[in-house]
Amino acid sequence: MKTTFLSVWIMVLMAANLAAQRDIPSELIQYPNLILNNGKILTVDEDFRTAEAVAIRDGVFLAVGTNQEIQRLRGPETQTIDLEGKTVIPGFVATDADNDFVGGNLYKETLIGRKIYGTLRGLIERDDILQEIEKRVASRPAGERVFFRVPEESADALNLTLADLDPVTPNHPIAISITSADMVVNSLMLDDLVASMPGGEKHPAIIKDPQTGKPTGQIYGQATGIVGWDLRPWPTIDEAMVEEQKEMFLDLNRKGITSMVAHTQGFNLSVINVLWHQNELSVRVFASHDFLRQNPNAEAYLRRIGNLVDFGLGDMVRIVGAGLASADGNADIGNALTLEPKLRSGGYAFAPDGQNKWIGYGPHHDSWEDQNVPRELTEWNNVQVAIKYGWNTTGIHNVGDQAAAIWMQSIEEGLEQPDMVLRPWRPFGLDHNLFWNPKNYSLIEKLDMRRGLGKMWQRPEAAVELYGDRIHDAQPVSELIQRGFKVHIEGTNPWEEIARYITRRDRRGRVWGPDHAIDRPTALRMKTLWAARFIDEDANLGSIEKGKKADLAVLESDYMTVPEEQIEKIAVVLTVVDGKVVYEKP
Repeated sequence: MKTTFLSVWIMVLMAANLAAQRDIPSELIQYPNLILNNGKILTVDEDFRTAEAVAIRDGVFLAVGTNQEIQRLRGPETQTIDLEGKTVIPGFVATDADNDFVGGNLYKETLIGRKIYGTLRGLIERDDILQEIEKRVASRPAGERVFFRVPEESADALNLTLADLDPVTPNHPIAISITSADMVVNSLMLDDLVASMPGGEKHPAIIKDPQTGKPTGQIYGQATGIVGWDLRPWPTIDEAMVEEQKEMFLDLNRKGITSMVAHTQGFNLSVINVLWHQNELSVRVFASHDFLRQNPNAEAYLRRIGNLVDFGLGDMVRIVGAGLASADGNADIGNALTLEPKLRSGGYAFAPDGQNKWIGYGPHHDSWEDQNVPRELTEWNNVQVAIKYGWNTTGIHNVGDQAAAIWMQSIEEGLEQPDMVLRPWRPFGLDHNLFWNPKNYSLIEKLDMRRGLGKMWQRPEAAVELYGDRIHDAQPVSELIQRGFKVHIEGTNPWEEIARYITRRDRRGRVWGPDHAIDRPTALRMKTLWAARFIDEDANLGSIEKGKKADLAVLESDYMTVPEEQIEKIAVVLTVVDGKVVYEKP
C-alpha cells in the first residue's frame, strides 16, 4: 500500500514538472547556437584531451564531450556542422602581429601626401636614397612634411646627415626612419623638432657634431618620438582603408588566427573602431598602446588620459598594456644587445655586445652602465612613469639577453617607486627573446615576466656568421619549459612557425639546435593557450573548454598524424570567432 502511494505521488510530481516546463516562456530557454560534431577536437586543456563534439552558445563553449553528450543539447534552431572526422584546434593567438594593421607602425612608415607607402625596399645605397627622395618630394607642395622609411640594413642611410638632405629637399621638412629608434632629418624638420622638444636643441637625443657642436640631423629616442608621432599627420580613414584592414584580418582568419596581440597606436585603433561599429571585426585585438613610446612628455600624457588598461570594445578589442621603445635591435645585423660579445661586429660595426637604442644613435659604443645620457631623458623614464600610473608594458621588441636584463631591471625599479599612484595588475611581456642567459632566470621568475619566441628563423645564416655556434643554443625551448617558463610561439604564419620549433629546421633545411626541438602537443599549446597566457587571457582563450570564448579552427589534415614535412602546409577549412563562422574555405 505504501509503495503504491509513493509511486502515484512520484508520477504526480513528474506530471506537474512537465506541465511547468511547458509553461516556461520560450525567451528563457537557451539552446546552443552552434554544434560541431563527429570530429577530433584537440581541446589543449591541461590533459590535452580529445573530444568528439562541442556546443557553443552566446559566443562561449557551452559543453565539450562525446557526440551523444552534445547532441542531446540541440534545440530546434541550433545550427549543426558535421566535421566528418576533421581535426579541430583552439583558434591561434598571434602575438607580435603589429605588421597586420593597415597603418603598420605609422610612426616610422613612409608617408607622402597623407598616404602610407611602408618601407621603400631596395634603397640601400646613399645615392639611390637621395635620388628617390628628391624625385618624390618634387611634386609635393612646398612646406609639406614628408616621411620616408628605408631598410634597416642600409648602413649608408645611418651615415646620412642634414648636409646630404638639405640640397635635395630645400623646400620640404623631411625625415628618414632607418630603425625604430634611428632617424635622420633635414634642417627644416630639425627646426620643427627643436621648437617642440623639451630642452630644445640641447636634448641629447639630437646628435651634435663633436667638432662644431651643431646638430647633424641624426636623432634617436625621444627626438625620434617627436618627429615620428607628434609632427606626422594622420592619413584619412576612408572606406578603402577600412576595407583593406578588414581583408587583412580575414587573411589571419584563413590561417586559423582568432586573436592578435600587438603594440600599436591610436591610428590603427581608430580603424578597428570603425570595423567594430560596422560589426565586421573578425579577429580579437589585444593592443599594447604606443602612446608613451619615445614620448618626452610621458607623465603629462598620463595625467590627462589616466589608466586605460582593460578598456575596449565588447569582447573583441582590449588595451592590455603600454608599448614602449625597444632597447636593442636584431641579431642578423648585429645590434642585438647581448651579455656575451659577438664573434665579429657586422657590417654596421656595432659594438661587440650590440646597440643600446635607449642611449645613442646608430653604431655607438656607449653602455648602459656608463650613464653618459641621463636616464630621465631615455625610455627608462617612460617605464617608470607607466608603472607609477598602473600601466604594465608588453609587446616590447627584445632580442638580446642584455636588453632583457635592462628591461627587467627597469621594471623592478618601477615597481619599487615610493610615489606609486596605482600598481599594475596585468603582466609585463617581451617579444622575440632570441638569446637567453641563466643569469636572468631569477628575475624572470620574480617578475613573472611573460616572454614570446620569435626572430629565430629571420636570416639565421647572417646571425650565425656573427654569433657562431651560439645560435644553436638560441631559444632553448626544452630547457625553458623544464625550468617552468611557459613561453609561446609568436607570429602570424602559425603552421610554418609551429613546424620550425618542432623540427628546428629553417627554410633551407638546415637544423639549428636539434636538442631543443619540441613535440606536437607542446607546440600547439605554445601557439594557443600559452600565447593567451602572455597577456593573462588563458582563463578565457587558448583552449576548448566549457566557459571559454568560442574561438576555433577546423583543419583539412590531422595535425597529430600528418608527416612532419607537411605540418607547415596544413590548411584551415573553417574558422570560428566568438561563436560565429568568420571564414569557410570555398
